[in-house]
Amino acid sequence: MTKRCIICNAEAVFKIKDTSDYYCKDCAQDNFSDVSMLMSVEEEAQKLKQYLQEKMEDVQKDEEELDQFISEKGKKGGSVSAGNGDDEDHDEDDDHDENRKH
Repeated sequence: MTKRCIICNAEAVFKIKDTSDYYCKDCAQDNFSDVSMLMSVEEEAQKLKQYLQEKMEDVQKDEEELDQFISEKGKKGGSVSAGNGDDEDHDEDDDHDENRKH
């Protein structure tokens, strides 16, 4: 998805940091005395790409750790459950038993 200049709608090459204001080369030069103070759209895209890559690596690492945990748990003969150990049905039965005693 190509970013567009907010003034002339041409393809943007500059951006004001922490905003969604994009400018083409000509409009940036016309409106700012020093375009080096603006971020290049390519620079912003590279930062986003790096951030997404790091997140994907984190997710992959978490999945590998989970697979290893499940594999080790299975070797020990233990049951593997996605729950937190609370059995809601069991808790309801306990509540009914308490009501019967009263």
